[in-house]
Amino acid sequence: EYSIPYYMGAAGVAVNKSKVPEYEKSWSIFSRKDLAGKMIMLDDMREVMGDALAYLGYSVNTVDDAQITAAKNLINNEWKPNLLKFDAEAFAKNFASGEVWVAQGYAESIFAEVDQSKWGEVDFFIPKEGGPSYIDSMVILKDSKNKDLAMKFIDFIHKPEIYAEFCDAFGFPATANSAARALKKGPEFYSAESLAPCELKKDVGVALEKYNAAWQEIKVGK
Repeated sequence: EYSIPYYMGAAGVAVNKSKVPEYEKSWSIFSRKDLAGKMIMLDDMREVMGDALAYLGYSVNTVDDAQITAAKNLINNEWKPNLLKFDAEAFAKNFASGEVWVAQGYAESIFAEVDQSKWGEVDFFIPKEGGPSYIDSMVILKDSKNKDLAMKFIDFIHKPEIYAEFCDAFGFPATANSAARALKKGPEFYSAESLAPCELKKDVGVALEKYNAAWQEIKVGK
């Protein structure tokens, strides 16, 4: 009612194919003991918990105690022992430097750090189980002094030819403007279709405390 979406996307997994030639496009990659110490996940509660919930077949917005506990146990027992760390800031640099070979994160961040000459060595995918997705939107402040200009800017961004340029600049699929898809000229780091199994994160209300408690146990190592 008060915002205009301009992009829908999701975090996924980047794999250095020169180091990891065989893998399943699944969150189960983080259970691989042979890659211990060479993988990283975001320091982001809803993202990592959401990935585990999706892998287990649950909603990323569940408020069910047993499901949240199952996701916590999966992360603690199967994923965390193989991780170098949780990090939402340096994950792309760690991947680009070769310190880690598998990274959960955002495609635009990963490819911004990896030298373009080595893009062919990187596979970025949205795991087949899906996970949390997000929508970036534009809003106009009620006290804005330039409402008409803001409206024109929003209209400008959503012109198919302009939106196609925007997506090409970041390697995005044209998720919020289907008419722009035929006008794109650059590569896409992942497809709009690969987002199909993903689920938008929602406000879980007071149940957020359940997530906070589970994440605290994960972070302190219980």
